[in-house]
Amino acid sequence: MKIIYSKNRDWEAEESQLAPYIAHCREVIRSRDFESLEASLCLPSDNQTLTQVLGMVKKKNTATLKYVIVVGIGGSNLGTKSIYDALSGSIDQLTPDRFPKMFFLDTIDPKVNMAFLNYAKNNFKTEDEFIISIISKSGGTTEPLVNAEILLADFATHFPKWKDRCVIITDSNSKLEQEGKRLGIDVLSIPKKVGGRYSVFSAVGLFPLAMAQIDIKSLLKGAEEMRDQCMTDSPENYARFSSIFQYLNWKAGKNIHNSFFFHPELESMGKWYRQLMGESLGKEQMGITPIVSVGSVDHHSMVQLYWGGPKDKTTELVYSLKPQEYTVPEKPLFAALSTTEGRQVSDIMQAIQKGTAIAYEKQKEPYFEVVFDEINEYELGQYLQYKMVEMVYLANLMGINAFDQPQVELYKIETKKILAEK
Repeated sequence: MKIIYSKNRDWEAEESQLAPYIAHCREVIRSRDFESLEASLCLPSDNQTLTQVLGMVKKKNTATLKYVIVVGIGGSNLGTKSIYDALSGSIDQLTPDRFPKMFFLDTIDPKVNMAFLNYAKNNFKTEDEFIISIISKSGGTTEPLVNAEILLADFATHFPKWKDRCVIITDSNSKLEQEGKRLGIDVLSIPKKVGGRYSVFSAVGLFPLAMAQIDIKSLLKGAEEMRDQCMTDSPENYARFSSIFQYLNWKAGKNIHNSFFFHPELESMGKWYRQLMGESLGKEQMGITPIVSVGSVDHHSMVQLYWGGPKDKTTELVYSLKPQEYTVPEKPLFAALSTTEGRQVSDIMQAIQKGTAIAYEKQKEPYFEVVFDEINEYELGQYLQYKMVEMVYLANLMGINAFDQPQVELYKIETKKILAEK
């Protein structure tokens, strides 16, 4: 993975401002300081967590595993879903015979839950075919607890050994952990200082992904190498570049950031980043609003606004260079209209991407490009880690705490008050 950008102004002041914080982050990594706010930076090289996760995978894996169920919301599932969708989940409906498949129960909408329970009733034959990850960092989030209660009450009537097919992932000593141990359900812990939106390289993401046969070692290797790259003074410290890029444009009034993906399987990655940016920066009447676009679908729905509307956005164009063997017929059916006969579809998509970049240039809209050699575990690990480091750097430049989310707690408090009323 690489980033293509042009630094068209003097950024020495911002680089100097960031330098002490980057040095602090390096020290957190060197000392494995899981008590610091930046504890998530230690995760890619945390062998203890990896060993615990792989031990649980070995304990829970079966030769007939077909379904990995993630019960969580927000940071407890968005990172995991972004990786799964990028690799195979986006075409699950078109590949019914590919297993294991992942399901994400991230809403308490009755229609969704009933549809899933009906699907399970018709397709899940034995306990060995499924594994359930129940994830809540605090151990008290309403939505995953509701979904877990509904799901497990139903499964208990069909699968006598359902407890053996569950793993709870939560903070140490949370009430959820205590309840899990009381019931005899296995538990994996999240480091206390690692917030949900920064937790994808903890057990939160690693366990369900590994159960779905995704190469978590390659994922972590990419993350570790990118993390270390983003701690240097090199021009390839991409997190430093993009944080300063975002910061200076934000100061100039561009308070919307558009993640423009040229692969539909990466759309969930944009939703993960939407939470990362929204919760990390949206404080003290400040922030940058993240939006997600998919090429070339949104060329026909949104670019008119992007190029003809308010000049209040920055854009990140994300695409892969790996060609796909899929060719337009040499003799097209609509011969009078065709200009692409015999061309590879990936060549056409690259032409659209290049044309988009040229259009941004001509419109004098600020943008940069993120280029994957291939969409695989290693490069996805790179991208996720790069964006998390970018975010903590950007928050530091803006004078914001990147790791809390006080306003998110408001609805949780009021919801629990209402539900406590008799």
